Amino acid sequence: MKNYIRLGCVLIAVTPVLGCSMFSKSSKSSQTAPPEIRDVPFEARDAEAGLRHRLFILPFLDEQPQRAVRVAEEARRTVVRELSRTGQFVMVSPEDFNQDPKKFLNPENEYDLGELAKATSGMGVAAVLEGKILEVKARRIGDQVGIVRQLKAQVEAKIRIRMYSSKTGRELLNDVRSAVVDSVTTRVAESSFSDRYLSEDPELISQAVKKAIAGIIPGVARAVEKLNWEGRVAMISGERVFVNAGRLSGLQIGDILKITEEGEEVFDPETGRFIGKAPGRMKGTVEVISYFGKDGSIAVIHSGSGFKENDRVELY
Repeated sequence: MKNYIRLGCVLIAVTPVLGCSMFSKSSKSSQTAPPEIRDVPFEARDAEAGLRHRLFILPFLDEQPQRAVRVAEEARRTVVRELSRTGQFVMVSPEDFNQDPKKFLNPENEYDLGELAKATSGMGVAAVLEGKILEVKARRIGDQVGIVRQLKAQVEAKIRIRMYSSKTGRELLNDVRSAVVDSVTTRVAESSFSDRYLSEDPELISQAVKKAIAGIIPGVARAVEKLNWEGRVAMISGERVFVNAGRLSGLQIGDILKITEEGEEVFDPETGRFIGKAPGRMKGTVEVISYFGKDGSIAVIHSGSGFKENDRVELY
């Protein structure tokens, strides 16, 4: 009998809660969710700014193959990060390239940037950038004693940056810079035996590389500014033309683009060296009306006809 009374009390106590829960659920289901509002600026670029050029940043090379891979990886991340801060470029990663960049390495363990330039020209890439670590040295300049200790270190980094135009296959930049930084790192329960790995410490490498490339970045910007911006037709569907450049590249709604056919490759008759591509015939113009994907735009035809995939796109 006591058990029945106890069960009844539990049901009485739970019933109001269930009722409220059911009522609340019914009320929520009868309401429509408000539309999602995103704070996205209409302007994709400033009035005075030009379109952003695409740079293909290759995996970094290292003069010493026995050095840890993370050293080159951290150096590349630092270069990408510093170039991104300028707001002038769109970075193209090796994952966006349809081939393995290592296929373009020569016996000297350097990229054939001329061939890579030709291979990336159809991606709307303005230039291909190669970075190489020539030297990284580190030494202790102070130390503390204890489980948690502050270690003062001096790191010297020497790197080289080469850059080729994807359109002409010509060298745009070849610069070598060195930098020395004094830094403090924290060691927790580590003996001084681990200090020999200072030259592979990602934080120290990042600081040294950042300082080394500080003098190179203005040269990169000046070299790329001389190049004409261009994109490519990715797909055509009826009156719509899909372009492989969008908001990230600085294209904005209302921009008028001209489309030209792919020009022929021109070679020096004496040396056989690739000079560049001749301007192709203009086919017509389109207007940007929307965006799609990571960095693509949709345009409608203004004039002309006969547009094809991989046709060149330029700001009119």
